[in-house]
Amino acid sequence: MSSEKIGPDETAADRDARQLRSVRTYLTTVVGVEDVHASLRRITFATGDLRDFRPLGPDTFLYLLLPPPGQQTLTVGRSFTWQAYARMPEADRPVGAYYTLRSWRPETSELDLLFALHDPAGHATTWARRAEAGDRVALWGPRATFDPPPGTDWFLLVADDTGLPAVGAILETLPPHVPVTVVAEVACREERHPLPTRSATQVIWLHRDGAPAGTIASRVADVLGGLRQPEGDGYVWAGAERDTVKAVRRHAGEIGVPTRRTSLVAYWRREPDEAADG
Repeated sequence: MSSEKIGPDETAADRDARQLRSVRTYLTTVVGVEDVHASLRRITFATGDLRDFRPLGPDTFLYLLLPPPGQQTLTVGRSFTWQAYARMPEADRPVGAYYTLRSWRPETSELDLLFALHDPAGHATTWARRAEAGDRVALWGPRATFDPPPGTDWFLLVADDTGLPAVGAILETLPPHVPVTVVAEVACREERHPLPTRSATQVIWLHRDGAPAGTIASRVADVLGGLRQPEGDGYVWAGAERDTVKAVRRHAGEIGVPTRRTSLVAYWRREPDEAADG
C-alpha cells in the first residue's frame, strides 16, 4: 500500500491500520446459490452476525473462512484473529480466500459474493462448487481501498474475473457524466460479467481464449499503452492477478498518475502447479 497522503491528516497506511482495528469476524450461513454462467457462481449469505455488517465502499472485500480440508465444521468463531490462526494446529486451520462484496441488502441483512470457478481449483473454489443453503462460514473484514479524491475527472478500472465484481460495484457509485474506461479480462465472450450501463463508460474486453488465467498480463499492458489519456486528474484502480497489477502500476507511472490517485490490489498470484482463488 502507498504511504502517500490521502487526506489532510491520513496516509493510505494510516487508513489500512484504521480499517484493521475495526475488522471483525462474522458468522453467517449460505441462503442461496445461483450460476451466473458456467464459470461464475453467485452465493448469497444471510442470518447470523450480518445484521451488524456495514460495507466500507464499493470495493469492500472480505476473507471467506471455511472448514479445514476434510472437515465439515468451522474451527473458528467470532474471536478469530490471524495471530490465533498461527497458533492453531495445522489440521484445524481454516482455509479460504478474499472476495469482493458485490451486493449488500441491509433491509434483509443479505450479501452476495461472486466466485470465479478457477481450474485447477483451490480450496475456496472447491467449496463454492458444492456450496448449498445451510452451509456455515465465517467472513473476516470488511476492508476497502477505492478512495478517489473529490473532483476526479476520469477513471481507469482494470480487472480480471476476480476483480470484476468490484468494477460493477464501483460503476454503480460514479457520477454518470464522468468518463470511465474498463479493461476487463475473462476467459471468453460467453463469460463476460454483467456490468452496469453508463453512457460515459467504455468497456474493453480481453478474452483469454484458452490461455490460463493470470498469463496475459502482456496483452493487458499493450491495451493500456494504446489508450488515449483523458484530460484532467484521473484515478486508476486495479484488482487482478499480480502480474497484471504490476502492468497497471507501470502504466499509471508512465502517464503521470501519482500514487495517491491509484488503488492497485493483487487479488491473487499465479504460481506454477498451484491454484489461486479470488
